[in-house]
Amino acid sequence: MFTKEENNIYLNLSSKTWDKGVKGLFDYSSKDITEFKTAINDKIYLLRKDKEIIQQNFNWDNNIEKEKEKLFCVEKINNEKYIFENNVEKNMEHNESNINLINNKIWYITNKINKKYFLTKNDIIKLGRVKYIISEDSIYSGDIKYELNIPSNDNNNISLINKQNENSENIFNVIKEVNYLSTEENNSQEKILCKICYSEQIDFINNPMVHLCNCKGYLNYAHFDCIKQWIKTKIILKENYKKTVKTYYIPKFNCEICKVPFPYKFRLKNKNKIYELIDIERPSCNYIILESLLHIKENNENNKFIHVINLKNEDGIIIGRSNEVDIKINDISVSRFHAKLKFNFEKKSLEIIDLKSKFGTLILIKNNFELNFGDNLMFQIGRTIFKTEVIKKEINKDKINDEENKEDKNNFFDEGKTEHVGNDSEINNNLNLDNYNKFLFNEESENENDNKSKNNNNIENNMEIN
Repeated sequence: MFTKEENNIYLNLSSKTWDKGVKGLFDYSSKDITEFKTAINDKIYLLRKDKEIIQQNFNWDNNIEKEKEKLFCVEKINNEKYIFENNVEKNMEHNESNINLINNKIWYITNKINKKYFLTKNDIIKLGRVKYIISEDSIYSGDIKYELNIPSNDNNNISLINKQNENSENIFNVIKEVNYLSTEENNSQEKILCKICYSEQIDFINNPMVHLCNCKGYLNYAHFDCIKQWIKTKIILKENYKKTVKTYYIPKFNCEICKVPFPYKFRLKNKNKIYELIDIERPSCNYIILESLLHIKENNENNKFIHVINLKNEDGIIIGRSNEVDIKINDISVSRFHAKLKFNFEKKSLEIIDLKSKFGTLILIKNNFELNFGDNLMFQIGRTIFKTEVIKKEINKDKINDEENKEDKNNFFDEGKTEHVGNDSEINNNLNLDNYNKFLFNEESENENDNKSKNNNNIENNMEIN
């Protein structure tokens, strides 16, 4: 508890958990939520059990029950700032297991409460349950090449998370290191054949015999060119009507025998040359490449999407499920008009803006981060959103009123208070949906201008996410 003799810096934290949450999603329009609020003045660990948020003062590693999910640890340092632990492993292999692990890490919410977020290379974006990584960017001004950056002359409007993400290491190593047929193996008595063309001829530099999947025995190796030519027959290439986005769609981007997904880029073990299985046409103007992270379907097949986006100063790129957008994503968790990419050529920056989507537009926070006095932040962990603010509570020790002190105690120091808000009759008696949205985001609820979006939201509310 706080002492009366000090001017205390403390963290005011509240959360809302979607009771019906699936696939690491939070429905921003749902009424079925459970609330939690607390004031933090030391170090605590936050966990989630079903729909309840639980805080504890001891380390969770040795004392956590199986049904509880670890969320994060927050610690006060020198009575000045709070450190949030968000340990995300760096340079992980790009596989389904590791991608699923980041669902319950801390994600930055792009909305009107949080400050602007400007995308840079290797940022990971989550639209509903679909994840993309900015795997490549190229910005030119005359003969000088730049990378996407964060505007330095607009720091007051930029998220404190932005700089931390910009300087962090890569989360996923999207360039996989693979085994290949060496000269020694090729000179052995037993000849090894390509499993596609059945030839033993090999070019160790331009057309090596590689092992990209989990097949064994005589199915181990195939020529790089053979795999590439086979994949080329499956590529579906589309372009939006503004000619600003080219989409390479490859259904079943995996081995047909063992079902292991192929890497789009790879290098041979202990070699530096990078090979690409898909011939991507790079624009001559400013561009970025959005590459879909692994998403395995129920039939163990991986569908690959690569979006090559021309960045033009006058145009924004709309992402969503509608036929009218620039980048179409056929997933029910993606809203018809979900997010917008807005490029500023003078600042060499690319801002991402959420368009009031149902399940939000999120950016993975890659490191531990800190909040200082006056900072506030909204973030999401799976089906729970958190709102935080670092506040100074000043107490005059010479004029302490018992009743006021008691009221302050109820408002700020009632740690671990949880309240369920899930009964429709309770909601209707106190809040309509517009007021609920205002309460959730502390902003005026705006009317939707697009009748199609309204109808779509009604449809989505009655559909179950697969």
